Amino acid sequence: MNKTITKNLISVACLALFMFFAIGSEEDSEIELDVSSQSSAYTVTAPQLYSEYDSNEVAADLKYKDKVITVEGIIDDIGKDIMDDIYVTLKGDQYFGNVQCFFSDSHTDKAASLRKGDKITVKGLCTGKMMNVLVRGCIIR
Repeated sequence: MNKTITKNLISVACLALFMFFAIGSEEDSEIELDVSSQSSAYTVTAPQLYSEYDSNEVAADLKYKDKVITVEGIIDDIGKDIMDDIYVTLKGDQYFGNVQCFFSDSHTDKAASLRKGDKITVKGLCTGKMMNVLVRGCIIR
C-alpha cells in the first residue's frame, strides 16, 4: 500500500509541475502584448541587472520585478526549455549568473537568426531571480 501511495503522490506532483510550466508558456504571448504597449521603466545592461540581483535580491525586486525593462547584452546561449519555450540568455557575470529572456513562438524565426556573441537589446517583463534573472514576454528591439 505504501508503494501505491508514493506512486500516486509522484504522479500528482508531476501533473502539478506540468500544469505550472504549461501555464507559464502560454503567458509569454499575453505578456508580450502588455510589454509592447508600455514604455520601459528602466534601461539596463545584463551585467548591471544581474549584479544588482546578486548584491541584494530584495532591493532589486523592489526596483525591477513586475516592471517592463529594456536589457542590453551579449548572447551567451539560445535555446528552448523543457516546455519548448524559446529563450536567449544574456551574459550577466563571467562565472555563474545570466539574464534569461523568454520569447513567444512568434519570435521563432528571429531567434533562429541569432548567434552567440551577438549584442542585442530586449524589452520584457522582469519576473525576478531564479538562478538567472528572468525576463518574460520579450521583444527584440
